Amino acid sequence: MQVRYDHEADVIYITTETAAVTAASLLDDPDIAVELATKDGHHIVGLIAMWASAYLPLGKRGYDPESDILLMGKRASDPKLITENGDIIGYWQVYEADPDGFRDPIGVAIKSASVHLAKVNTAPDNAYLVAQDASSA
Repeated sequence: MQVRYDHEADVIYITTETAAVTAASLLDDPDIAVELATKDGHHIVGLIAMWASAYLPLGKRGYDPESDILLMGKRASDPKLITENGDIIGYWQVYEADPDGFRDPIGVAIKSASVHLAKVNTAPDNAYLVAQDASSA
């Protein structure tokens, strides 16, 4: 997993080795987008979060230090609406009007957040930081 933080834009990018085909914004938070591996799938391979300083440094918002998970958006309670790709967890909501049960993203979580985001510093002197976390080295 690679993490990039653009200080000027206040955007964090989290990507995996799998290329994204499409993206979708969280249903209730258009400033957070998940990147998907397939056009009709729910396999999250990346994350783009605008206003990243709302979440970073860890502990400001959405971070649970006991589980070391950073949550952006909402959790889904139905296990059928939760997907995992390594340390990225996707939470989905069924769009009832669609006969195929299309799901909209409502949240995304990063497991081992302190490891993955350890090198991300939101201080102004780190205008652009690229970090490959220790778990993928």
